[in-house]
Amino acid sequence: MNTTSLIRYQMSGKLTSGPIAFRKLYEIFECFRKSKNEKILLDFDEVEWMDANLCAILDSVIFVLNRDYGHQFFIDKKHIEGKFEIFQRNGFFKPSQNNEVLIDNRDTTVRMTRFSTESDGEFYGYIGESLFNHSAFEKMPDIKASLLEHFLEVYANIQTHAKTTGPVFACGQYYPYQHQLKFTLVDIGVGFLNPISQFTKGQVSTANEAIDWALKERNTTKTDAPGGLGLTYLKNYCEKNKHGFQIITSGKCWTNDKSELNYWPLANFPGTAINLTFNCK
Repeated sequence: MNTTSLIRYQMSGKLTSGPIAFRKLYEIFECFRKSKNEKILLDFDEVEWMDANLCAILDSVIFVLNRDYGHQFFIDKKHIEGKFEIFQRNGFFKPSQNNEVLIDNRDTTVRMTRFSTESDGEFYGYIGESLFNHSAFEKMPDIKASLLEHFLEVYANIQTHAKTTGPVFACGQYYPYQHQLKFTLVDIGVGFLNPISQFTKGQVSTANEAIDWALKERNTTKTDAPGGLGLTYLKNYCEKNKHGFQIITSGKCWTNDKSELNYWPLANFPGTAINLTFNCK
């Protein structure tokens, strides 16, 4: 690859699902949102690790910077071959010139997928089959019955309140040695703060308050408000079963990890991301 005409963006460190990794990924948006029509090389050479489910966040950042700012992104294969071949197995990287695609023969990925906000049936099938029928949950037979309906409500809230014409991004990955399945869902709409602030006539005025409001049980979509029982149930389910849960919206990341800060400042990227870490022992 001729890299002389490209702007090199050096990525580094260990990107495991959590506020610090989210911050690093959204910094790409912050770095390039003030320019237009650049050709950018994402350099993975110094990245020690990246959770594959975070491809949903990275893909959304690349999509917005391309759609709204005209940037083109490139990745040098030599930086990721061997170390990040998972990005081919989960579908984040497109086929090579000879159309060779690495097949997920380890049954660990929940494939990187973009959904139209009108693709209810496709999303239902993806969540029901690719996610909750994954072999990671063989010791958790009730998880599909417990959570499928609430994931569909979260998706319905995106359709109704996110006000986005862009895709919804989803990706998951099972880590058998840690007995964890991590799943990330991203929309690139208006986020929580503005719609909730308008609905509450200004009583909610910060991102922290908006996330708190959306997680409260009484604030449901049945009253035609953002948030609702889907998020509330996910929060309570994760708390009861010791799963990780993060919400990223309006420049803040809320996490249910009691050993860390509940709210972390991030770049104010459009929309909302939900990240879950299921403990599958």
